[in-house]
Amino acid sequence: MARETFSVVEVNPAHRFARLRPESGGPLLHAGLYPEEEAPEPQLQLREGDRVEGQRRGQSVADWGWVSRAEPPADLVERMGELLAKLEKYELRVPATAYDLAEHHWRQSRANPLHLELLAQLPTFFDWELSHPYEDGALLERLQAAMQPYLPGFEVTPQPGRAAFRLEPGGQDVPAPEGSREAPVSTFEPLLLQVNRLLEGAGAPVRWVPTEDDWILAPPGLAELLVLHGVLGSRQG
Repeated sequence: MARETFSVVEVNPAHRFARLRPESGGPLLHAGLYPEEEAPEPQLQLREGDRVEGQRRGQSVADWGWVSRAEPPADLVERMGELLAKLEKYELRVPATAYDLAEHHWRQSRANPLHLELLAQLPTFFDWELSHPYEDGALLERLQAAMQPYLPGFEVTPQPGRAAFRLEPGGQDVPAPEGSREAPVSTFEPLLLQVNRLLEGAGAPVRWVPTEDDWILAPPGLAELLVLHGVLGSRQG
């Protein structure tokens, strides 16, 4: 089947489709917002002004690939350049250009290189790729290991028969409220709040900073910078 060229004239993220105009003429057609997962195309969202090539199938376009992509807004490219410069002050270096980062951000990339690179360099409390936090047997071990440079001898253990954690040194008990599989952060929030108090008391330069569904261990100024630029989502509620 012959492939045709189309122009993207409308994008509807809420319903996950775009409207395409055949450059040879005819009615508007539909296409998915992202390339098929097995396609070699980067997993970027379509935007108005893109030109793609694909196969017409009824009222839709399948197996499409880009002919050309609309450029991300210039102010976003500039903002990403400023972000890269600020990250270097925190000794974080991202192997991507400001243009690439802006395009991934603007097109809601499924593999945002900035997000992935920073999370590879910054410790997180949960390891969602490993397992759900309630089944993660190494969760407290990772917390203890991450704290040793700032709180030598730090230990945390769950208390048998009680919804609480014991912190050492000091022997302080911290409650562990009942959460849910959909929102496990509530179980660990009192624990990390107390750990942050210990970090502050020790003059440590880092804190456990809440994000959408996790915490990252970072200087507070860096975390605020990442939330401001939309790299990390802030905790709601």
